Amino acid sequence: MNKALLAAAGGRKTQYIVDCCSNSAAKRRLVLTFALTGQDVLLERLWPVCSSQTVPEVIGWYTFLLDHIIRPYLPLLHPGVRVTGLNFVTGNDPAVRERGISRYIDNHGGVYNTRIAKLAFDVVRASDGAAVDRLERIYDEIYIDEVQDLVGNDLDILETLLKSRIELTLVGDVRQSILRTSRSDNKNRKVQGIAKIDWFRSMEEMRLCELEYCSSTWRCNQTIIDFADSVIPDRFGLPRTTSHQDEVTGHDGVFLVAPSDVPAYLETYRPVCYRDSKRTPTIGCATATNFGLSKGVTVDRVFIYPTGPIRDFLKSGKPLIDTSACKLYVAATRAKHSVAFMVENPQQYSLPQWTP
Repeated sequence: MNKALLAAAGGRKTQYIVDCCSNSAAKRRLVLTFALTGQDVLLERLWPVCSSQTVPEVIGWYTFLLDHIIRPYLPLLHPGVRVTGLNFVTGNDPAVRERGISRYIDNHGGVYNTRIAKLAFDVVRASDGAAVDRLERIYDEIYIDEVQDLVGNDLDILETLLKSRIELTLVGDVRQSILRTSRSDNKNRKVQGIAKIDWFRSMEEMRLCELEYCSSTWRCNQTIIDFADSVIPDRFGLPRTTSHQDEVTGHDGVFLVAPSDVPAYLETYRPVCYRDSKRTPTIGCATATNFGLSKGVTVDRVFIYPTGPIRDFLKSGKPLIDTSACKLYVAATRAKHSVAFMVENPQQYSLPQWTP
C-alpha cells in the first residue's frame, strides 16, 4: 500500500527513507526530491547503509519528468521536437505569451521549469498508459522526499503514479511549504502550501495511500516546537508536536530582545540570524540569512529579525497568512535550544525578555 508520511520539523523524515532503503531486499528503487541539496544529503546517507547492489537511484524531480516521461513520449504530442535539457527560469517568464510547443520548450530544446509539469502530464495522457507501464517495468518502489514542494500539475502526475503498480512512499511536511517546483503552475491552487494537507487526505479517501503523521521532533526543545506549532492555523487540523530533545543549556526557549540589547545577545550566544528578506532591517548582524534559505539546517540557536506581521503575531496572536506562517515555522524550527526575536518594547509582549 502506498504511504504518505507527514512529519514535523526534526521528525527524521529523510532518515525514514534511508531506513526503508537500507534493508537487503532486492528492490528496484528510485528516490526523488526537488532541491539539489536534498539529493546530496540522500546520497550521503544511503551509500553507507546500502550495498552496491541495493543502493537506490537518486535524482531530482525535474530530471525524473524529463528522462522518464517527456523524452521517451514527447514525439506522441510533438513529432520531431528535440529536448536537450532544462531551461531554469529565474526572472520574468520569457514564454508567457507563446503558444503551442514554444510555450514549453525554447529554441534550443530546453524545457522551461515553470511549465515542465504541465508538459509532462500532457505527455502522460497522450501515452495512453505507456509512460506509466514503462516506469512499472523499471521500478518496484519510488520514494519522494520533501513532497510538499510539488505543486500544480505535479500533483496530477503524483496521483497517476499512486494508481500504478509501483509502491510509493511520500515524505514531507506541509508546514514547511516554502519552495515550489513552479511559480506559475496554478493547477490545484486550492491545495497549495499548508492546504496541501487536504490533497493528502483526499488521496487517502480514494484509498490511494495511507496517511500517517509523525508528531515528534528530535531537534527542537518543547518550548520551541510549541511556539512553532502555534504559528500554524488550527483550521488545518495538524497534530501538536512532542519533543524528544531535552538537553538543558541554561538558555532554552523563546525570547524577545530589545534593539539596544541585540549586540550583547549576539555576542553572548552566537546564534544564526534569519530575516524574511533583504528588505528586513537588521542590527548587529551583517550575515542574516533569508528564511527561504534556512530550510534543511539544524543549529543550536536562532535570532530572527521579524516583519511587521510577525511582530503582530508575537504581540497579539494575530494570525499570519499561510506563506508567512510557513516561513516563520521553518526559521524557528532550525533551532535546538533557543529562538530570539528583536522587538521594540519587549515588556509589552507576553514572551520572556532577555537582558544582559
